Amino acid sequence: VVRIAQKFSKLHESQVAPRVLELAEEVVKTGDPIIRPLWWIAKDDEAAFKIDSQFLIGDYLLVAPVLEPGKQERDIYLPTGRWKSKRGEYKGPMYLTDYPVDLDEIAYFLWV
Repeated sequence: VVRIAQKFSKLHESQVAPRVLELAEEVVKTGDPIIRPLWWIAKDDEAAFKIDSQFLIGDYLLVAPVLEPGKQERDIYLPTGRWKSKRGEYKGPMYLTDYPVDLDEIAYFLWV
């Protein structure tokens, strides 16, 4: 558990915290939230409006946590665009069915 917590702390430090600090300045200027629903970047995508278990940090970092106890996979929806994860690159819009997520991982994608 400690090893996993340390891994997630490093991930937060390298990927999330810098983006949140950058977005905090944007919030002051635009009023846009830091944590955003998927439809924020896909306003004409009906599928994006139905997804409530994924979220964006800003416009470029999509997070799809595993929410079911005991599961090590989940279905993920990627809106239009090119998305990169540690497992590869994808061109949306598309569904990733049974995307594997180990206990010490979190599924996240960068919009490139």
